[in-house]
Amino acid sequence: MAVTDLVLEGGGAKLPGLVGAVNALSSADYSIHRIAGTSAGAIVGALTTAGIPPENLIETILGKDFTDFEDLNPVFDLVPWLGKIQGLLFHKGMYLGTALHDFLADALAAQGIRTWGDLRLHDPHSALPPERQYRLVVIVSDVSRGRMLRLPWDYQEALGVDPDSQSVAEAVCASAATPFFFRPRSLPADSGVAGGASVLGADGGLLSNFPVDIFDRKDARPARWPTLGVMLSARTTAETQWRPNANTYQYAVSLLSTMINAHDRRHIDEPSVTDRTIFVDTADHSSTDFALTRADKLDLIDSGDTAAREFLNTWDWQTWKERYDRR
Repeated sequence: MAVTDLVLEGGGAKLPGLVGAVNALSSADYSIHRIAGTSAGAIVGALTTAGIPPENLIETILGKDFTDFEDLNPVFDLVPWLGKIQGLLFHKGMYLGTALHDFLADALAAQGIRTWGDLRLHDPHSALPPERQYRLVVIVSDVSRGRMLRLPWDYQEALGVDPDSQSVAEAVCASAATPFFFRPRSLPADSGVAGGASVLGADGGLLSNFPVDIFDRKDARPARWPTLGVMLSARTTAETQWRPNANTYQYAVSLLSTMINAHDRRHIDEPSVTDRTIFVDTADHSSTDFALTRADKLDLIDSGDTAAREFLNTWDWQTWKERYDRR
């Protein structure tokens, strides 16, 4: 059995593509040691590290209506457009995010996972100190202070709270709180450390949508196994990413896309990264279109599965090490 760490890119409603890739890795007898993810990657990472088998996760995804996550205050059931405006103007996001939180909390609790203490690892040969040994890391944007949080790693130092007592579902929902779509989440903090009793946590993709180097060893010792990445896009060139920005909406979308992607571009352009990354072609789907049909989900799952299998056909850990990691 091959061992790997895994980094999953954010992508909103394109989430089934990540599930397909994880399923292919599992089918190829890969054991996933740790997962880091942002937004959709955080969701799939949480459900996977909780111990849900990929085949069960596929059935869960196929049976779930993603539009349930577009939850509004019941007061606005008859006038949803007004609820969206009210959410944007007064709560920083159209949708409550309660449905996503409850879905995650229930799915994790069924596996015995509630707090980060339930996801601790005992890994004496890791380069990471014991306080960073967890099966999952999610990226959250602390918009109260303009900084990136790697949770659970940064709970103690950045927020002044015990990571093992904090909710996994709450952190994952914060990572998935797409700006203007979902309300940011309030994360508890020690006011003496964070400057307030809580901070607002939003989409980690604003600061790092693909934290591919998060598990790379920083000491002089060679890696024990690879860190593979999964991106929800095909390999693209600058020309294919050009946008017309013909109106205000297109310009706003481009601004958000730039914020989400620019930080990680320096990694993605490196051959050492592209050669260990599975690129899932999701061009026919939008990250903000939650009205996915079963056929849409199957298409995304198949794209992820196919991309991962094609990657594994040529992937060789020894060759990658000889080319890029000569420690």
